[in-house]
Amino acid sequence: MSASATPPGSAGSKPPATLAAAAFPRRVRRLLEGILEYTSDEMERILAATLNDAEQQLFKLAEQARSNEVQQHCFEALRTVKRSRSDLIPKFMVGLEAELASLREARKGIATADAADPSFERLALVEHADANEATALREIASRLEIRNSLPLYLLGQRFGVLIGHAAFDPEQLPIGPHGLTRIMAEASRCLDLSETNRLVVLNQFDKRLAPAFGGFVEAVNTFLIREGVLPHLNFVPVRGRPGANKRGPRNTAPEDNETKPDTTPPQSSQPGQQQPGPRLPTPQNRPAAEYRAPAPLTSWPGVPEPGMETDGAYVNAESGEDAFHAMRDLLSNRRALLGKLGQSPVVNRQRGNTQVASGEDVQSVLGILQQKANHAVLVDGKPTPRSVTHVKQDLLTQLRALATDGKSPALAEEDTDTIDLVGMLFDVLMRDVTPKSPAATLLAKLQVPLLRVALRDRNFFTQQKHPARKMLNAVAETGAFWANDDDADRSTVEKMQLLVDRVVGEFDGDVNIFDNLLQDLGGHMQTVARKAEVSERRHVDAARGKEKLVLARLRASDEIGNRLKGKKVPRFVKTLLSEAWADVLALSLLRQGEESPAFVQQLAIAEKLIASASATAVDAKSADAKQLAADAETLREEIEQSLGQVGYHAEDAQIIAARLAHASEPESGDGPVSQTELALRLKARSRLGADIDDKKPGKKGKPLSDAEKAAMDQIKQLPFGTWFEFSDGPDGTHVRRRMSWFSTVTGHILFVNHRGQRVGEQTIETVGRAMVAGTASIVMTDKSTLIDRAWSSIMSALKSFSGKTAPTGSAA
Repeated sequence: MSASATPPGSAGSKPPATLAAAAFPRRVRRLLEGILEYTSDEMERILAATLNDAEQQLFKLAEQARSNEVQQHCFEALRTVKRSRSDLIPKFMVGLEAELASLREARKGIATADAADPSFERLALVEHADANEATALREIASRLEIRNSLPLYLLGQRFGVLIGHAAFDPEQLPIGPHGLTRIMAEASRCLDLSETNRLVVLNQFDKRLAPAFGGFVEAVNTFLIREGVLPHLNFVPVRGRPGANKRGPRNTAPEDNETKPDTTPPQSSQPGQQQPGPRLPTPQNRPAAEYRAPAPLTSWPGVPEPGMETDGAYVNAESGEDAFHAMRDLLSNRRALLGKLGQSPVVNRQRGNTQVASGEDVQSVLGILQQKANHAVLVDGKPTPRSVTHVKQDLLTQLRALATDGKSPALAEEDTDTIDLVGMLFDVLMRDVTPKSPAATLLAKLQVPLLRVALRDRNFFTQQKHPARKMLNAVAETGAFWANDDDADRSTVEKMQLLVDRVVGEFDGDVNIFDNLLQDLGGHMQTVARKAEVSERRHVDAARGKEKLVLARLRASDEIGNRLKGKKVPRFVKTLLSEAWADVLALSLLRQGEESPAFVQQLAIAEKLIASASATAVDAKSADAKQLAADAETLREEIEQSLGQVGYHAEDAQIIAARLAHASEPESGDGPVSQTELALRLKARSRLGADIDDKKPGKKGKPLSDAEKAAMDQIKQLPFGTWFEFSDGPDGTHVRRRMSWFSTVTGHILFVNHRGQRVGEQTIETVGRAMVAGTASIVMTDKSTLIDRAWSSIMSALKSFSGKTAPTGSAA
């Protein structure tokens, strides 16, 4: 089907844009025509199936109707779809081509709108039907965007290259989820259906588009790759949050022993990357020009901060063995000291009736234990999660069956030390998770596979990028935030359980399985983070809308207050102006701006009302008073119409308009509503933005100390997306909250959780006081991982028994 067909009923209107007439270079036009041809074929198939499904759904609704009227309405809609369905596909294709042909102009318009100052012109009242349809379209597009965030990001980069501008966001892509749903909504109007039935068609469109959209986007990406548009763009860097560049420039000057940095941001290189056995740079041995102070953490849990990734294995096999032997020495000193104090028996004392198990036997038995269910054990009569110590006991029990001549099984000293070190690592990790939580269960399942890895490869203890070590770190860090019993985290918990079960069921010595599963988990967490970003963005947009409403209300109140200064106006009339008419002014600011004719006219009406109300009996005979009286009817109509726009009931609007228009006349007492009754009605009614009355600036509380003022200044300098840690409740439980946005006008901060869900608002002053009190703190980025910090804690504990210095690189 030709995508340039003219839709019915378009005669006499401006012809839609076409690719043939667009001012694109020849290569760009050819690529866009190829995209249009492929998209047209795919969408024609989807639209045809959508219409078939919509007809079946309407017929089903007619059969299930509980009244003849509803049934007749459904049958009429069914006949309309059958009669007009031939118009839908051509109209959709014309809209699709127009979107592609207007790509450059639309991008320029977006750039101009982004660069413009904020205004009050984006908020408007809409019809109920339009609001329902807009909500449905937004939900459809958001679901598709969340499920296909990575290929959409790549497609946005390539579309930006096509027109020579910045990358497109998913909302701006003409063949993205928002673009296709927008075109479908416009095209479906040719069916001439009611709101309810049009939503039926859109829902069927969603069902048909959703399963095919991922493959569709991948196909377009493949087409552009084949045509040479960013062919090597095969990864998605984590998006930096606003203000991330405040950390300062990175030192990218290469040194003699430094590898060249990758040209793809945000990767970085470390000095000495290729030298045998180099030391990981620390603030003490790193050059001053290279060292950067920690920056606030802004990445989502489970997704590394841009530029803060661990820089790889910094020890080779030889130095790794040396570090491992140094760790064994520390462990031996600890064991000897505890033995002297009588707190720990000396282990592995060679006796004649002892048989040391070989490495193959240990691996074989652990392989058997790995396949067994991970049941809790009883300690003092209470069920307790299985620890590495319990695994060691089970291992010795199983080895007894392999021992000969009735000898007792024993482990080699090196194997014993390895198991003890792994046990200490898991003990430290278990401190940060809730007992009986999914995270604790997942870590317990990984004990045996990680033991097998550590017994086979000592570099597990020293190499930061060892596959098994990275997998353990990912499960521990992700589980600390996402693996909760909350239903909202269920998908992440199930994903982690699936990957850990695969490790338990499939691992048999090949550590490459950890890398493969880690990539799978990373892709899932990218999708989860993107979903959280979408949710966060909605709450930020709502908060910004509230801020605009605050500004509009303050401006309206100031305008009314300035005009009431020095005027003797009855208190009741003053209240009506300060509340009812202030709402009218605020709405005009939001919808049309302060320079709009409507706002200027409504200010003029306010001046007339104040002048009329302040007129006395003496000057009632003046020319101005007579003119005001003559204009009273016109004022009443304008006031009534304006009050209706801000949600006043027709009856209340008539009464208020009449009272304001005749403000200079005393109340007769025989009106439909007295002043007292009208005042009660106004008090009971919710004003425009009544839910944000407590957010007006200027409220003063307890004076701030110098430290609290400094904390507030620090908060104002933080980038949006910074994480805070709060002490929640009397038990001292710590929770992390993300500062998504704050208002410099109201001083309020919007906080969300790790899922991007709003968890409350606090003022900058409140958070500043909490920081000084020690109940709140800023979470800073840490180059070390959770496993690195656990090893550091273990090494510090071991050093305390011997007084020796921990081996370099053993605990990063």
